[in-house]
Amino acid sequence: MESVLESVFVPCRNAKFGCTKKVCYGKESTHEKECTFYQCSCPTLDCNYTGSYNDIYSHFVDDHRHEPKSVTFFCGGSVDVQMNIASDTILVLQESKKRLLFVLQCFNEPLGLYVTVKCIAPSTLELEKLAYCLYYSMDGQTLTYKSPEVKRVLEVSSKTPQDNFMFVPDSLLHDEFLEMKISIGLKGIGARIPIAFMKKKPRTKGRRAREWDMSMLRKEA
Repeated sequence: MESVLESVFVPCRNAKFGCTKKVCYGKESTHEKECTFYQCSCPTLDCNYTGSYNDIYSHFVDDHRHEPKSVTFFCGGSVDVQMNIASDTILVLQESKKRLLFVLQCFNEPLGLYVTVKCIAPSTLELEKLAYCLYYSMDGQTLTYKSPEVKRVLEVSSKTPQDNFMFVPDSLLHDEFLEMKISIGLKGIGARIPIAFMKKKPRTKGRRAREWDMSMLRKEA
């Protein structure tokens, strides 16, 4: 019976998207680790493009690379990012050497801000394991988050993350603008913040944080 099954070949589940590979019955999971025809959605909020993983990076570069809500970086290095959290929730990070797209997402909740990073790629695909590090400093206080691993998703989610995120308390936010350092690299090697940046003079509170502090003082009085 086993030899009969081994002689049966079935099409890849992504055949309707262009994959022509036929695999031995029962060995589909082996092929799925290398199939690049999984459908991924463009991370740009106002774009409805959906295409294979093979094409998603080229689409973004051709159609969105000059937009202000994207930043180019290299794995193993670090980059400064700025976002207006009052109007923006997503910043796309382009890694040109590995042709990967990452999404920095901010979720503004009543008590503070949830910040997370995800990679636009199938979770089954065998890729190098990556991790990321976030660094934020305000009013003499420093927040650093080192992720266990960058999660891979086929499309951006609007749900507040339950894990793998950095939380910035509302009292440490600088008005509506978020400025932080991010590093993405090989897991256990590249996701590090440069020492020179760690010594950078911390910023002071903005109007939003000062108003929050004053309201707390009035409540205590």
